[in-house]
Amino acid sequence: MMNDMDAHISEWMKETDESPIVMSSRIRLARNLENHVHPLMFPSEQAGFRVINEVQDALPNLSLMRLDTMDQQSKMKLVAKHLISKELIKQPASAVLLNDDESLSIMINEEDHIRIQAMGNDLSLTDLYQKASEIDDILDEQLEISFDEDLGYLTTCPTNIGTGMRASVMLHLPGLSIMKRMNRIAQTINRFGFTIRGIYGEGSQVYGHIYQISNQLTLGKTEEDIIDQLTEVVQQIINEEMQIRERLTQYSELETLDRIYRSLGILQNSRMISMEEASYRLSEIKLGIDLGYLNLSNFKFNELMVSIQSAFLYNDEDENVSVNEKRANILRKHTN
Repeated sequence: MMNDMDAHISEWMKETDESPIVMSSRIRLARNLENHVHPLMFPSEQAGFRVINEVQDALPNLSLMRLDTMDQQSKMKLVAKHLISKELIKQPASAVLLNDDESLSIMINEEDHIRIQAMGNDLSLTDLYQKASEIDDILDEQLEISFDEDLGYLTTCPTNIGTGMRASVMLHLPGLSIMKRMNRIAQTINRFGFTIRGIYGEGSQVYGHIYQISNQLTLGKTEEDIIDQLTEVVQQIINEEMQIRERLTQYSELETLDRIYRSLGILQNSRMISMEEASYRLSEIKLGIDLGYLNLSNFKFNELMVSIQSAFLYNDEDENVSVNEKRANILRKHTN
């Protein structure tokens, strides 16, 4: 089972030990080609395939995966690993380019012709921007990118015009979530041009007290401004989370222990469990480990959150065992 889990995890996710709060960071750059209509307006699939070929020719060192040659489950596995979006699947002519450790993902023909994604497992937004910018420079040298001297990069959605950059950080915030502080935080940071979303971005559900913090404004700010301001916002949220965790141990220790050990008992003994419940139980066990109440050597929160996604558990040849049963089997193994 551990080998199966390893096969589902991108190599970049395995590089360092898990931190208490920061799970991952991402820089995304949206770009379009001057000599093609935008993907949502393609007159035919062939127009999309021409874009794929041009981008692939510009980046020959990356591995191409064309979605039209893949089955639905394989596509959903890429979504579960955050390598592509669900929107990319809907496009009839779409693809993704990946580097060896999958820390770099270039979606082709989603909402924009090109969406460069650089991902890491700590708060390293500046390094990730440099990595994405190197790809951007290569594309700019070899392709004609839509750019306006006054407006910046021209994107399909007007909210992305300017830098075309979305910076985001994935945070595990059980303390703030349990204490029902997230709505207040969301309202506060929204006034400064930032937003809180679920684990898979805009419109997605919150699983396991995991929240994605990202910028909303791309016009009128430099990439460095966006990164600096997002980092400051994230640090403030981390500080609040740490303060809440301290209060949980000082003033609500019995209730916190009860919450943690109830979740541990459920995962150690359940025979069927949904993704939604599993994510929150895993979150509370992760909180127990971070607070020093639990010591589970076989427990890797970030990796389990990916591996228990339904896309990795469904198998046409094993219809007698449900996805919820398979999920419970994995979680018993990694919590006992």
